[in-house]
Amino acid sequence: MKAVIFDIDDTMISEYDYVMGGYRAVSARLSEDEDVAMSADEIFEKLKELSRTSYKEVYNRFLDFKGIPRDEKRVQELVSIYRHHKPDLKLYDDVRETLDALKEKGIKLGIISDGDVARQKNKLKITGIENDFDCVIITDELGNGDISYRKPDERSYIKMSETLGVDFSDMLYVGDNPTKDFFISTKYPIKTARIIREHGIYANAEYRDGITEDYRIESLRDVLNII
Repeated sequence: MKAVIFDIDDTMISEYDYVMGGYRAVSARLSEDEDVAMSADEIFEKLKELSRTSYKEVYNRFLDFKGIPRDEKRVQELVSIYRHHKPDLKLYDDVRETLDALKEKGIKLGIISDGDVARQKNKLKITGIENDFDCVIITDELGNGDISYRKPDERSYIKMSETLGVDFSDMLYVGDNPTKDFFISTKYPIKTARIIREHGIYANAEYRDGITEDYRIESLRDVLNII
């Protein structure tokens, strides 16, 4: 392998921690509303409980729980609070040493990640790894907001191959989401590895068309054995 490409969330940084930080900010705001009549801690625990079933429409479902009519404007305010909260993030403890070891071996490093561009780049900045990669591709930025560029669309992988000057067969992609991180291997000879993280948001997600990873790992340190 000549290049290792990483996802961000639940691969290098805990998405669960980010979500919980957002819920804390949202809970503080909701606790100010008389019709909610719950403390911030109580709201937070309820949001966590609702999320065990699904993270989708969690604020609407909270309003349903309280018997409060759904209000798109209100929900959008909560979504904005979530998106703009200041996260207290740190890398998984296997990230720093793995990146350093790969660089020592002359392996090129990249990122391909979906998600809000500013938020994803801010995660890299907060955790101090924004300058560790030879190429960072946030798919929404590559597509100028066109979500059709999101994984498993091949255009970000083509751009990565061109930018790094590395053939697909010499690339390893490391991610966590069965729905979109491993399907690229059906289009190009890119090897894939699935990292299993505690509290992984997509731990129980279905594989896209049944396409699984080439390697399953529990630590990024295992990438060194793969290459």
